[in-house]
Amino acid sequence: MYWIYDFPNWMLGVLTVAAFVGISIVGLLITRPFVRRLLNASSVHNDVVSYIFAGVGVFYGLALGLIAVATWSDYTDVDGQISLEAAAVAELYRDFDGYPEPTRNHLEDKLRAYTQDVIAKDWPAHRVGIAPEDGTLLLDALENEMMTFEPTKEREKVAHAEALSSLDAVIRQQRLRLQSVGGGLPASLWSVVLIGAWLTFGLTYLFWVENLRLHLILVGLLATFIGLLVFLTAAMDNPFRGEFSVTPDAFQQVLDKVMNSTATSKTP
Repeated sequence: MYWIYDFPNWMLGVLTVAAFVGISIVGLLITRPFVRRLLNASSVHNDVVSYIFAGVGVFYGLALGLIAVATWSDYTDVDGQISLEAAAVAELYRDFDGYPEPTRNHLEDKLRAYTQDVIAKDWPAHRVGIAPEDGTLLLDALENEMMTFEPTKEREKVAHAEALSSLDAVIRQQRLRLQSVGGGLPASLWSVVLIGAWLTFGLTYLFWVENLRLHLILVGLLATFIGLLVFLTAAMDNPFRGEFSVTPDAFQQVLDKVMNSTATSKTP
């Protein structure tokens, strides 16, 4: 179902609601003759149906609401992880100030290349569900150079220890980001969402409303509400996909305001 993220959010929302409303109304029109014969065109059983509908509606609404909240929580967690990774990169870059030349320039260039790689290569790949390992190779190269450095002064020893700690944070956050790329609700939960929607619609067909236009309006309003919740859940389900997704803005800010500005100020 990843093809749905090729649509803009407004179009995805309209199509989702239209699909739910259309299917629910078609289902009502198809089943109405059978319900008429079953109930003898009488509303005497509406009270019984309403009891069952209320119970199913409460449980389904609660389940759908909890799933929507869970997807939003996952989205904010991933967004927070991206901010932490970018902050760790900025902190590591600042720690390089304690290294002597030319080691400092070499380390800064490697970390700048990693940040550019995250923005230019990782994010387009994340949007199609791919977690490339190019950034891992760049971090490995950075770590290898850092490990070959032998500090001699006390200031260099402190800076080196801080830089290694910051590098560990960058690597840890990078692994969490790559693991989050394939995240999303499992198919079993989506089955519960969709099957529950159709069962809810099916119960509305068992009400006998003499005025067909009123029945259509009521079923359509219920389908609209469920369709909106399903759209919201789908839009947030994959944090890196679609128009409503996490962006590399945090890395871009680090590149522009920390790395490039610092590099410019150091240029004689």
